[in-house]
Amino acid sequence: MSKLLHSEVSEILSMDRRKTLKTFAAASIASFLPSYVKARNHADVIVIGAGLSGLYSATILQDEGYKVTVLEADNRVGGRVFSQKNIPGNPETGGTAFGSGYARIIDISNRFNIKLNDLSPILPYFRKQELALDGELIQMSEWANHPKNVLPEAMKAMPPNALFHQLLGNNNPVKTPGEWINLKHFIHDISVHDWLIQQGYKQDFIDLVYNMNITHGYNAKDVSILMLMFVNAFASSQSRLGFRTSLSAEGGNVVIPEAMANSLEQQVLFNKSVNAIETYSNKAKVSCADGSVYEADHVICSLPFSVLKNIDISPSVQGPQAEAINNLRSQKINMLHVVPKAPFWENDGMSPNLYTNGLSGMMIANRHVNTPDQVDSFTIWLRGPIAEKLDRMNQREARLSVIKSIEEIRPSTKNVLEPLAYHSWFLSPFSIGDWAYWSPGQISKFGSSVGNQHGQIHFCGEHTAVSNRGMEGAMESGERVAFEIMGL
Repeated sequence: MSKLLHSEVSEILSMDRRKTLKTFAAASIASFLPSYVKARNHADVIVIGAGLSGLYSATILQDEGYKVTVLEADNRVGGRVFSQKNIPGNPETGGTAFGSGYARIIDISNRFNIKLNDLSPILPYFRKQELALDGELIQMSEWANHPKNVLPEAMKAMPPNALFHQLLGNNNPVKTPGEWINLKHFIHDISVHDWLIQQGYKQDFIDLVYNMNITHGYNAKDVSILMLMFVNAFASSQSRLGFRTSLSAEGGNVVIPEAMANSLEQQVLFNKSVNAIETYSNKAKVSCADGSVYEADHVICSLPFSVLKNIDISPSVQGPQAEAINNLRSQKINMLHVVPKAPFWENDGMSPNLYTNGLSGMMIANRHVNTPDQVDSFTIWLRGPIAEKLDRMNQREARLSVIKSIEEIRPSTKNVLEPLAYHSWFLSPFSIGDWAYWSPGQISKFGSSVGNQHGQIHFCGEHTAVSNRGMEGAMESGERVAFEIMGL
């Protein structure tokens, strides 16, 4: 059923877009030659950032005849989609997987003949995790009666990391993804902490089900529950439509932005760190740290606000949008990839996966759909306060500290885990964090302003998406700004 529904969604998306684009193609092409003399580095559109949103907007606009220049501060494409191609199984440091209902991602993958793997065969392995609290390893068979289990009686047997979203799903007033930005739901723009207190739960419960290895924010007090209602509503809507599994691209998800970049007539320009954007009545100018200057009729800015707030924009952005640029935060998360020298999980008879409230965060075994019983490598997710603590160390010290934490919890891993890659998204100057998260009161204050056009500057990125999350949210925003430029 899910394949049929996805086919219908993709076909509707593709037909509507083709029909609309053809209707406006003549008007778009007629705007190519402005009255002023074009500079040497002139394009119709400059795209800042070669992540999913920027490259998708560039691909759409090039299809319609626009001359597009893409500037990227890093030396690679993908942005926060980052596959470790030098490690067995190509594990992901960013953009881990995407839903089977992500129509835009799947549409572009089909266009470039990218093979997508259905992750259904490995999902049951992912869901089996051992639990460690305060350094003590607790097998799930013992959890229900364990003294550290402060869950209500009816929830005692549930893994704490699985409980919050079930609880939210049962009490979510946001029924469809786009509703979260509506005025009627702004009463829910309060902290996760306050919402859980209103539901009758106490601090020890909140620490166990939300603050442990936190997925959004630093703690339950600095994240809006309304944002997580959106996250939950999006996931629920995908499930209702029959899209209940996840997908990944063969060779690593970064092959998707790589394919879009390779399709561009002008190659992506790397090591172009933008330090200023000027917008005029009918053009814009972008200046880079290396002294290069580019002019265009329009600029698409896909940078996270954590990066954008350090760039000089003239005339300056004002009002709620300026407040959003200066205050919307990005998730602190570090990713460590390790390869096992021996199958320690066979030696201790437990799941290879581990979920903790310590420095070892969450350790997940990476498997391939064709050989689901084989572990290729491990990805260790280190979020919130854990990431912040590790960011105060040098990279070698951080790696060793995480490995030592795992070994202390699980002796069978002693001298078995070989670290091969480590990445802090917050310390990266090209991202300064990963996905955006909204603090209490921010959605009602400037949630509807983040994607507003400013002169000839158009803003995109997952933080500006309204109806989709993650990789599909990035694609949604890239499509939106392309349509803005075409006047659609």
